[in-house]
Amino acid sequence: DSATYQALSQQHRLVADVVCFPGCHINHLTPRTLDIDQVQALMPEYGIDPKALIEGPPRREVPILLRQTSFKALEESVIFQQGESGTHTARFGEIEQRGAALTPKGRALYDRLLAAAGTGVDNQLHQQHLAEVFRAFPDDEHSLREQELAWFDYRLSEQGEAQPPQPGESLAVLIEQGRIIADPIVYEDFLPVSAAGIFQSNLGDRAQGRSAGYASRADFEAALGAPVQDEMQLYQARQQQSLARCGFHEA
Repeated sequence: DSATYQALSQQHRLVADVVCFPGCHINHLTPRTLDIDQVQALMPEYGIDPKALIEGPPRREVPILLRQTSFKALEESVIFQQGESGTHTARFGEIEQRGAALTPKGRALYDRLLAAAGTGVDNQLHQQHLAEVFRAFPDDEHSLREQELAWFDYRLSEQGEAQPPQPGESLAVLIEQGRIIADPIVYEDFLPVSAAGIFQSNLGDRAQGRSAGYASRADFEAALGAPVQDEMQLYQARQQQSLARCGFHEA
């Protein structure tokens, strides 16, 4: 009924969403796009209210990590008991654009530049400022690979299959010769704090203070009943396995 919904909604919109509607239903989807700036610009033209800022790194020639935005929860018509009409807001959409996974060295540089850039309220100005700050982060695959800032997946080209790598040959020369092809590994994890920010944007101002807390990996693993794998170890293992498949033997 409407009174129960209003009481629960005042406590937390997601509580009302879980309690007041029968069965399982979608809270949000996260489609992946190749041009998140275009999506951000187009959403208002379709009557969709986007989050103010695209979170993460700026637009680059070689995308890194994860850029993410969302549209705010849509207002939906509902009919309560006794036929009383009302509205409900809970379901929203995240949009993401994924780039290269960064090594610990690359991640440290990213974190430092992101902290230096700060935040803003106007997306266009914020993205321009981010782009200026991130000029210090190399923006071509060769530099990212040579400076060990990003993880790569290596594979033999047709030429490499015909002339496999030999002991003593350097990886850089093999890539330059076109015998080995290096593709950035796509980052498959979360952008730090992005989910919290996007959920807050859909819960109203009063809910934001309740989202504060202290992360504890030990407590999470205890509740999960299993250890959490280190993302850097996973990406490093994938890179090493790809080199092994190429038969590459580093001097």
